[in-house]
Amino acid sequence: MSCSLILSTLPVASATPDTLVLLHPHSADFANHVINDFKDWYDETFGTSITLQTMEMDSGASYQQVKTWDGAPEADVLWGGGEYYLMSLAGKGLLEGHKVTEDSDILDEFGGWPIKDPEGAYDWYAAALSSFGFMWNTEYLVANDLIPPSTWEDLTKPEYYGHIVMCDPAKSGSTTAIVINVIQHYIVQEGWDNNATGWQNAWHYWAKVAGNVGLFTESSHAVPTKVVTGEYGIGLVIDYYSWEQIQAGEDLGWSNGGATTVSTDPAGILKGAPHLLEAQRWMDYLTSKRGQEAVGFGRMPIREDALPTAPVLSAWYNASQVPVITGYDRDAHNAMFSVAREMFSYWLVKNQNTAKASWGKIIEAEEMLLDDDAEYLTAVEEYIKIPESTDTLTKALSVNREEEAAVWETWGASHFEAAKASAQNALSDYEKKSQQAAQSQIYTYVGAGIVIIAVAALLYYYMRKK
Repeated sequence: MSCSLILSTLPVASATPDTLVLLHPHSADFANHVINDFKDWYDETFGTSITLQTMEMDSGASYQQVKTWDGAPEADVLWGGGEYYLMSLAGKGLLEGHKVTEDSDILDEFGGWPIKDPEGAYDWYAAALSSFGFMWNTEYLVANDLIPPSTWEDLTKPEYYGHIVMCDPAKSGSTTAIVINVIQHYIVQEGWDNNATGWQNAWHYWAKVAGNVGLFTESSHAVPTKVVTGEYGIGLVIDYYSWEQIQAGEDLGWSNGGATTVSTDPAGILKGAPHLLEAQRWMDYLTSKRGQEAVGFGRMPIREDALPTAPVLSAWYNASQVPVITGYDRDAHNAMFSVAREMFSYWLVKNQNTAKASWGKIIEAEEMLLDDDAEYLTAVEEYIKIPESTDTLTKALSVNREEEAAVWETWGASHFEAAKASAQNALSDYEKKSQQAAQSQIYTYVGAGIVIIAVAALLYYYMRKK
């Protein structure tokens, strides 16, 4: 029997098809757009197709799942979820380093935030950038005779009272980032050497915004829904929440408020990935110019040479519309993350009803032009008083949050009530003075009438005598 005959009778092993499993928290429209382009790229580049499977979980759940797998993952890549999660997984040895083919075209950082693994192990790369601001429902604003806000400061204006929706920062990492974004905006205005004043100005700001908020939601995803359905006119969100809705045809507007930071949304190969080669190719694609332009369908690209699809903006091309804060401190951001979210939640969110009622009375007093009234000034002073334990950044970073939580809540309840009482006193005094003035005017009119009648009677009397 010849050798060729022997070979021909042996079973032919079928090639294992190229496969990739992605774990991610993205919306279906965005994920599918990028995945479909990746499949086309894969076929064009390697001359073969790839089977791609996805596992969808929110960011926190994805992070916990990777920890549970503990080096024996059922997915190959964690795509998205935030820098904190990827850095934590890298620190636990649960990511597989891979230097992408176009690494030299990717900056190390942007706006103070790393775009690639700062440890130099190539455990992760940013897959997208995100900025922060607010969206609005155009039809809602027109119906309520409101103009769109353009700056963060605009959100404190009395005309927006009750028209704003925001998530409780304690329930959302992106909303906490919004809070800290504005805090650093105020600190940078004053200069980091004078961070106590910037910190205080920022919290005065957030107290006023909280007074204008009509609803604090339990999740950040609920905010754009409330705006789209017209329950509220303005919502504080991460950028792509608004872009997704605009792409879906909703009549919405978006602004970064004149000052924003960026955050990175990274991807990394999981340690023990079942399909390591395909995972490496995914990372090469995702960080390439082509991959970033696919990402730019719904998110801000990490590369200057990647053009996004409208309405998505680029921090590289649209600097005036994405005004990244110069001097933003990433370490300070991370240091104040927990205390800022809990302080906001306990002081402002848990006291929302009282704060809103108090702020409403202050607005009423302003409308009556009582800006110089002593009771009005006391009301404003009481309303914006920052809890003493955290009235400077230095104090806030050293506070025991568990012990202070109840203090923050009690502080808010007490001072908002005091502010409401003072504002009501100002309004009552104004009403009393107005009534007295009206009564005095009536007396004046009556007196004048009596005089006129008396004069008329005298004239009539003298005329009759003649």
